[in-house]
Parts: sequence; structure tokens; C-alpha cells
Amino acid sequence: PVERYSAYSYATVHPGDYHNYFNNPKQKDSTVVDSKSEEDEIRALDEKDDLVLDLLYEAGMEVYAHGAHSAVRFVPSLPDHTDTHRQRGIQYAITDIIPPEHRLLAQERLAEYQDAYLNSFRSGSPLGEWVEKRPIVHLAENIKTLFVHGGVSHDIGKSYLSNGIKGVERLNSVWWTHSHEGKMYDFISGNDLSADAGISNAIYELLTYRGNHPGYSNWESHGTYEDDSTDNDKVCQTLHDMLSHMEGINRIAVGHTPDDNVRIMCDGAFLALDSTLGRWIRGSGNEYCPGPEHFENRKGVDVPRTSRNGKYACEEIKEVCEGQIVRLDSDGSVNIITM
Repeated sequence: PVERYSAYSYATVHPGDYHNYFNNPKQKDSTVVDSKSEEDEIRALDEKDDLVLDLLYEAGMEVYAHGAHSAVRFVPSLPDHTDTHRQRGIQYAITDIIPPEHRLLAQERLAEYQDAYLNSFRSGSPLGEWVEKRPIVHLAENIKTLFVHGGVSHDIGKSYLSNGIKGVERLNSVWWTHSHEGKMYDFISGNDLSADAGISNAIYELLTYRGNHPGYSNWESHGTYEDDSTDNDKVCQTLHDMLSHMEGINRIAVGHTPDDNVRIMCDGAFLALDSTLGRWIRGSGNEYCPGPEHFENRKGVDVPRTSRNGKYACEEIKEVCEGQIVRLDSDGSVNIITM
């Protein structure tokens, strides 16, 4: 249902990515399909799609220029019943910012884009089934390293991971049971009445928690990160204490705290692996800006790079990835490789 899908004006799906779910006549092999009938059902992009993508980029820049990230959703329109949205501070759909003469077209195409994207990942589809069976947490037993997107709070670690691999397997098993689109929303939002309901908070926290990273103690309340963290000793002490209660786990490796480089902290017990390898996040963070491919595609068209008031300007998106990756060897050593 539309009220259960909320695409932020940042950090959800880059608008340029939507076009990957259609046939692009300008690219030789733009779409992989399994059959002729399926190919017939995938629409080819046209000039109106190029225009709509320009309009979405421009509208996004207006959102960022006015600091209205929380007030705007990247959806064709807000539901007729908007009381809940307004209570959360949501005032506009991204198409409300698009000039009136193009608004209806943008609404129609954005709805089509998001349908194509969601249908590609929904339950029962090949990609959907693959995503639903990805582990929430992984333990590399040979190097005693726990991999998780967000992090592990002290209470969650002691409550659910004290028995090591058995706890990991239980968390993943519960997630797989509830990852279907008909179950996931109620499970994560705490409305599930099954015996697994108490684990939903732990799973959500594994995805979103940042507290293992020194400098992020104010993130939940202020959304700020301290470059020269004053909480390093406290955070690392808490981490080491938690690890001492987690069987077969000597360190935690996370994403979700991006920086230009990989960071090894707390005497090697904490690995922050997100080094903004992606060209877009390195160039414009979680905000949506056009890249070199879009400008190449729109040759001869004046595609704006700044907001109307000039307060926001899209940084250049480079043509190659930068950042670092790591290789964890069987002896437990961490080797950083710079791109």
C-alpha cells in the first residue's frame, strides 16, 4: 500500500537508477529478460523520461537548498489521507515542486518508475527472493569477526549473541521467517503477534545502530558526528566488555558510518568498512545529483547543477570509484587496499 512505502528525498533510490528497470534504446544491452513475452512488457524509455529525470533532479536541489529533507517525500503524490504524514512533518511530494505544466507527467512517470523498481524486488521475484534470504548478521568463525550493517548495542550483544554462531543463526532464521513483504512491515514496526515479536527490535537495531563507532554518541539525538571523538575510551571500553560476553567473536565490522577511508578502531576490535566507494555518495553524499552519464545523455540540453537560489550546487560525480577495501586474512590480519 502507498502509505507503507515512503521514499525519502535522499538516500532511498537515486532517481537515475529507476531508468535501469526499463529498456534504454541508447544502450545496447540495457535490460536482461528471460523471455520474449517479458521483453515485450518492458517499456522503452523516451524523451519524456529524460525530461522527467531532469525535473526530478531540479526538484531535489530545491529540497536541499531549503533544508527541507524531512518535509518532502520522493513519491508521485501524498496519499489523500495525509494526517499521519503531516504529524511526521511531511508536507510535500517531490512533484509538488515541479512546474505545473510538467507536474502530471512527472507524477505518472515517477509512479511507473517506482512500480517497476518495487516489482523487481517484491516477494516472489528472483531479486526479491534473493534479498529476503540475505543474512542480517554474519559471523566469519575462522577470523572471529561479526559483520553487520549498523552495529550491536551492549544489551543486544549480550542478549542475543552471547552464544556466538547459534545466536547469529537464530537471528537470521527469524528474519527469513518474516522478510516476506506480507509480514515484514508488521514485524519491524512491532505489530507482529508471533513468538518472534521481541526479536524485531534487535534485528532493526542491527541494521541501524551506530553506537559502536567512537564519535557517533550524539547521532541519534543530533545527527552529528565528532571527527575528534571525545567518547573514544568509553565506547571502546563498552565494546570490549560486550565482546567478552560473545562467544567466538573478537571484533565487529560495520557499514553505515561512511567516511573517505576504512577505519580500524578500539585496538582492532572495531572495523568501520564504509569508505564511500560509490561515485555518487562520494560526490554528493546521500543527496541526488546527476552524474557524467546523464550529462552525456543530455548533450545540448542545459541541465542545471545548482538550485534556483544558488544555495545548493551539485558536486561533480567522478567517472571512477575511489575509497578503500579490506582483505581479512585467515591469521586475523586486516589489509587495507586503496582504490
